[in-house]
Amino acid sequence: MKPIFLSGIAFLINITCFAQEMKRGNNWIIGLDPSIIFDFNSPFSVDTLLQSNFTICNSCISDKNGIFQFFSTGHYILSHDGTYMLNGDHVNDPYGTVLDNYYGGVSLFDQTSIILPKKGNTYYVFSTGMSDSVANNYLNHILTEFDVLNYSVVDMDSNGGWGKVVKKNVVLSDHQHYYYTPLTAVKHSNSKDWWLVKADCNNNRYQEFLVKEDTIMGPYYQNITTFGDFCTGSSQMYFSEDGTKLASTIYGNINGTSSNPFYYYNRVELYDFDRCSGEITYKQHYIVPYDTSTYVNRDFKKGICFSPDGKLLYMSTNYSIFQIDLEDTNTNNALYIHGPDTSDLAHFPLYGTMGIAPNGKIYVGNYNGTRKYMSYLDSPNVKGLGCSFVPHGVWQSYTNLMSPPNMPNYGLAADTSVICWPLLIENEKEKENEWVVYPNPARNKVIIKNAYGKEKVLCNALGQILYTTKKDEIDVSGLAKGLHFIRCDNITKRILVE
Repeated sequence: MKPIFLSGIAFLINITCFAQEMKRGNNWIIGLDPSIIFDFNSPFSVDTLLQSNFTICNSCISDKNGIFQFFSTGHYILSHDGTYMLNGDHVNDPYGTVLDNYYGGVSLFDQTSIILPKKGNTYYVFSTGMSDSVANNYLNHILTEFDVLNYSVVDMDSNGGWGKVVKKNVVLSDHQHYYYTPLTAVKHSNSKDWWLVKADCNNNRYQEFLVKEDTIMGPYYQNITTFGDFCTGSSQMYFSEDGTKLASTIYGNINGTSSNPFYYYNRVELYDFDRCSGEITYKQHYIVPYDTSTYVNRDFKKGICFSPDGKLLYMSTNYSIFQIDLEDTNTNNALYIHGPDTSDLAHFPLYGTMGIAPNGKIYVGNYNGTRKYMSYLDSPNVKGLGCSFVPHGVWQSYTNLMSPPNMPNYGLAADTSVICWPLLIENEKEKENEWVVYPNPARNKVIIKNAYGKEKVLCNALGQILYTTKKDEIDVSGLAKGLHFIRCDNITKRILVE
């Protein structure tokens, strides 16, 4: 009985830990002059920050007890009362402050930043930015792109508990040609590490990093074999709550004829995601109706959000809300849920991005204008109009509500149904620089080509390191039959021992 008792204790401890991690998303910073808090700790409340030097939140986080910690505007990091955090100015500016200064320290681009727990009471703040030369091209209407991915580190135990940015503008990738800003993340199957995902639409691929407490591995690249015809100007990426699906709106289709093309924007891709390996696999794309004549502006796509159970996908466009049935392979199965939530279209600011709240509702943000209310979907797991769109469901008198912050599912539990290999992704680096291993399967030895003098690490199927060597020939005759892994130059490859 004793082992069973201890096992039960461990299970309860794990459940408690996951429940605490879920509380990291219990506060949303929303609003414009001043910023306010949507506090989802029971009972739900709306409150104003004590001060507000900036008015637009891009990402935020709470501690394990649901106590609000800090937020990022995209270029500044602010403490829990809305004041500047110590050393929190000009983050996301490793190569200049032109874009930062032009917009007054805030980012008007969705999913510019995302905050992930690091170790203890420290946090990573990842951001997509522009170098000054690229920013000048953007401001002069020459070219819109983002070229640098970077991070800063916040220590909330510093400065008397008000927090301090202890590391700033550390570059992960530069000289990039990111078409847009979206960053998203999901927990690795071990529920400790994170997969940070960045879209690289111009190259038809996704860029990934494995974020650990003390190190960041990558980039790893996932090439996309099925994609749309062009990169859309406004795009989003979101994971389902269980982390097994990824939705992205980075592509659009070109309809019509070559002499008279019609750019159709309202497309969304659905991918399967392997939380162990980080593997992204195209599954399906869907097309949402694209209204070009009913409203003042075309009804472009804006935000996407999975239902909590992952069976439905919602898309907000400028004037409409649609529901997509992910269990239906019909590309055009999108159901119209609701149009503008007011009859006064002259003052309707347009729908923005959406987000699942801790109470299970999906809140629909606003942009391109100001308003003191926010609509939401009350029962988003319900197929059809039963999802219950509630217009003006949250209202207050003293600020203008905008879009939900960019937040992952902090409480996603470990996947105990699978054994995670060391790292599955086989990088899509330049082929002439990639090492190869042969024969595979192997009985006696394997030879590694194009990795002369580099350290090779051999692991078994459980991820245990068997030995390391710099030799280009490895004896495998004494190994147990089955799957093994060789890691070299940040690339991991499978080898089968017969």
